[in-house]
Amino acid sequence: MRLSKGSVWIWVALVAACGAPVQNRPEAGETEAMDMSGRDMESAMPPNMQMGMGESSAGAPIRITPRQASLAGVTFAVAREAPLLRTVRAVAIVVPDERRLGVVNARVDGWVERLHVEETGRWIAAGEPLLDLYAPELVTAQEELLLARRLGGTVAGGSLVAAARRRLAFWDISEEQIAQLEETGVVRRTLTLRSAFPGHVLEKHVIEGQRIRAGDDLFRVADLSSVWIEPAIFERDLSLIRLGQGAVITFEALPTQRFEGRVTFVHPTLDADTRTGRIRLELANPGYHIKPMMYGTVRIEASAPPAVTVPLTAVLPTGDRDLAFIVRGARVVPQDVTVGDRGDNEVTVLEGIAAGDTVVASATFLFDSESSLAAAMQGIMLNMGMGLDMGGMDMGGMDMDEGNTGDMDMGDPETDAMDMVAPDPGASDTIPARRGGGAR
Repeated sequence: MRLSKGSVWIWVALVAACGAPVQNRPEAGETEAMDMSGRDMESAMPPNMQMGMGESSAGAPIRITPRQASLAGVTFAVAREAPLLRTVRAVAIVVPDERRLGVVNARVDGWVERLHVEETGRWIAAGEPLLDLYAPELVTAQEELLLARRLGGTVAGGSLVAAARRRLAFWDISEEQIAQLEETGVVRRTLTLRSAFPGHVLEKHVIEGQRIRAGDDLFRVADLSSVWIEPAIFERDLSLIRLGQGAVITFEALPTQRFEGRVTFVHPTLDADTRTGRIRLELANPGYHIKPMMYGTVRIEASAPPAVTVPLTAVLPTGDRDLAFIVRGARVVPQDVTVGDRGDNEVTVLEGIAAGDTVVASATFLFDSESSLAAAMQGIMLNMGMGLDMGGMDMGGMDMDEGNTGDMDMGDPETDAMDMVAPDPGASDTIPARRGGGAR
């Protein structure tokens, strides 16, 4: 068959740019030029262009021999139903345990006569003195207690003593100081305020000699023997997080140490700017090596419910769809698939692949190129009137003997027509040589 050189190269350019559509096979009897008497396509086409009829519309099926697969580095895998394993990684900041935070607050107006805790960061014990405070109200309360004790022989006197004691206690005066006052009977000019809980002084808002008012925050104290770390988890990974999950945390400041914690809380809202949700891990910190505002890296080993899984490399994203290549007998068939979650090494397939199917696990891009080329060549030949149907290899307009596959001579490039050569069906692993022209 003689083809116009200009027409052929125009079609090749169109295939390279956008691919040619695959034409449907005409109905039987529609044209006599399409009737090849059931001739097998494999006897008239190279092996890498062989395809079956009625296969997936994702592209044309192709064949590959074990030798070709070995040379191209192609591997295969069997789809299986199993839980998808994924490692969720996130960056986090250490914050104090909110249940171990405390604020020392002034209950009365007064002046700081002496400051016992003079620096931020110091560790203080529960009951340790913080400052000596002079307050006119405290002096008056002491005098009222002593007066009530002198009237203690009456019923009214007993009630006044109890009321005076409660008043001093409500102002954070310790039982020890109240007992000392009743024992000595001497009013003290200053009384000592003590810490109600242990921890490190994170903030100090008072200095010696300062006047303070009721309601002023004097100290902020945190027990850092246990800390929280709150990683920001991407929205797509939140479904994998469960309360009680274990996590491994590492810090750049402590490169040789690994800390283990557990998920104790999942925040109910997302950050609108970063599209992340925060979770909370609780870490023991007996040596105080982990410090607030440290950056850490969190790794959580998570698993999704069992589903059909294949290697990540078995699915080829093409932009608007995902492709996999399934082994069907002696053919490799492209198949559109719908993917779900992606793990560290595997991906779940919701539609298109069943458990037990054998898929191409590597070099899928080679199969995609070969399949697209085969489908495009089918469209070219049909549009040129060659009558090629890749399912049954009907080639109208070509007179070929039953016992001879024939040659399509690719003519000299200097002429305006070329002859195409069809390979010998026995040479399945060879590329047909070009005749009538020089080496390319």
